[in-house]
Amino acid sequence: MTLTPEAAFEQYRERLLSVIYLRMGPNLRVRMDPEDVLQEVAIEAVHSWDTLSDPANAGAWLVTLARRKVARILRDQLGVAARDPRREHAVKTELPLPDRRSGPVTQADRKDRLELLAQALERLSDDHREVVLGMKIEGLPAKAVAERMGRSENAIHLLLSRALKRLAEELQL
Repeated sequence: MTLTPEAAFEQYRERLLSVIYLRMGPNLRVRMDPEDVLQEVAIEAVHSWDTLSDPANAGAWLVTLARRKVARILRDQLGVAARDPRREHAVKTELPLPDRRSGPVTQADRKDRLELLAQALERLSDDHREVVLGMKIEGLPAKAVAERMGRSENAIHLLLSRALKRLAEELQL
């Protein structure tokens, strides 16, 4: 069975939403809903699906699309007083985005937990935040995070251990 963009997106939806939510930060979340960004990532994934060389890498590829989308939004939107309606346009797509979550209470609970996690991550040092986001939220291997941060794999594993301990303290687990 061939993996379709819709199936891959649905499979990694929660991970993508977590990446988007946490990467947006509180200032941008006030102005934009992470679900809207998620939809834009889905549309971009459908349009560029043919650039994916190996369907086994679909999760990492979608996470990269999400990270880049948030980075573009941060660059373009943050610091602007309001959206410019002249720059907005409707995106036409036939992509159905079914939502299998079980209702408003579950959705509100998930949002509350994500907000607590985001606040705890904000209180971590930059290195701790980056290693947790890279390895635990984006699901990247230690080697990729090490290259991104300019450290050895062993240093990344130690940093992750310390970061998770600190995050647990912040979350009062």
